[in-house]
Amino acid sequence: MILQVLFEGLVMGTIFALLAMGIALVWGVMNVLSFSQGEFMMIAMYLAFYANLKLGLDPIVALPFVMVIMYLFGVVVYKLLISRALKGPVLSQRLITFALGMVLTNGMLMFAGGQYKNISNLLFEGSIDLGFLIISKQKLVPLVVSVIITSLLFLFMNKTKSGKAIRATSQDKEAAALMGIDTERAYKNVFGISAAIAGAAGCALTYYYYISPSVGAPFLIFGFIAVCLGGFGSIGGAFVGGLIMGFIDLLTGTYLSVSYKYFAVCVIFMLIVSFKPKGLFGR
Repeated sequence: MILQVLFEGLVMGTIFALLAMGIALVWGVMNVLSFSQGEFMMIAMYLAFYANLKLGLDPIVALPFVMVIMYLFGVVVYKLLISRALKGPVLSQRLITFALGMVLTNGMLMFAGGQYKNISNLLFEGSIDLGFLIISKQKLVPLVVSVIITSLLFLFMNKTKSGKAIRATSQDKEAAALMGIDTERAYKNVFGISAAIAGAAGCALTYYYYISPSVGAPFLIFGFIAVCLGGFGSIGGAFVGGLIMGFIDLLTGTYLSVSYKYFAVCVIFMLIVSFKPKGLFGR
């Protein structure tokens, strides 16, 4: 039983981790809180749903296309909203993504309605019975996708020229600009990449989760707590924080009650932050 719960928690934790890494990336580089990360994921879920409905594409097949669309959407949002808000008061910078999230949620509610949707004709279905553990293929696929996306993000940030430019910009924007790095381009890429990561999370999540305009809100809450646990600005810390959230969520829901999971998450959060105010990996 415990192995089954831990597997389920690992799957959910990797989804939380993807959202948390997007939030940590934007904060670490741009010092902006991305309150719209959950809504980016929601939009990606609808893109995957309609790609399946109209084109017959499985969410995993549609994933790279959705990620590209979400990256471009993130770049447009940065150009039209974020870049201008960065020139204004700090409060404007904090609230602009919150307002964007509300617009996206209500816009999708008007466009698609409030009914729950799901994708039934999936490429991978059924389960693998190992005797001591039953692995659902519909949850194994999102787990594999999350691990691949996380690995690609770390490789991008540490091995590519653009990734190194983003890291340099996060450490000292003015010094990076003096060294010839296009910091505006780095900001644009960061916001686009964070939206693309949310897109990957959304596509993976459609394999076993319902789709609705409000689906992003609870994931956003867990994502932010995961970032706080790991340490703001630490992508690796956000990943670990997301896994912790997933395990707490499933363990509490299974052995206590679903109604206690938010209580348990907040208690663990307060305990960790009490001893590590900057998070597990914060500096």
